[in-house]
Amino acid sequence: MGFLIRTAFWLMIIVLLLPTDETQRSEVYGTAQAAVNDVATFCDRNPDTCARGKDAFAVFVQKAQFGARLLMSLVNSGTGTDGDPQQSSEVSPFEPARLGPGGSQDTLSPDDLEEDWSGPGN
Repeated sequence: MGFLIRTAFWLMIIVLLLPTDETQRSEVYGTAQAAVNDVATFCDRNPDTCARGKDAFAVFVQKAQFGARLLMSLVNSGTGTDGDPQQSSEVSPFEPARLGPGGSQDTLSPDDLEEDWSGPGN
């Protein structure tokens, strides 16, 4: 039901924006052509901005590819395969550290185990 209401709303908005006579239609087409021309020649008018945008988009693509590879490796490590059924015994690089035989990693030095100074009079 909500879908039908939203569809009717957007259809009403589109109908209200449609031009009614020839002069309005020509104004709308002229404005649309000017907007397309502005977008098409933006990089000619602003080469520095386009270069920075291309660099930012390249970084975005690299991050998206890394995220997709990370997600695929997590999914594959969860299923026990890495795309190849022969490699199901590999350990995932995203696994948490294992505890030592005593149940602790015991990575603290003796200085780390000493009590901190708590101030005068304590």
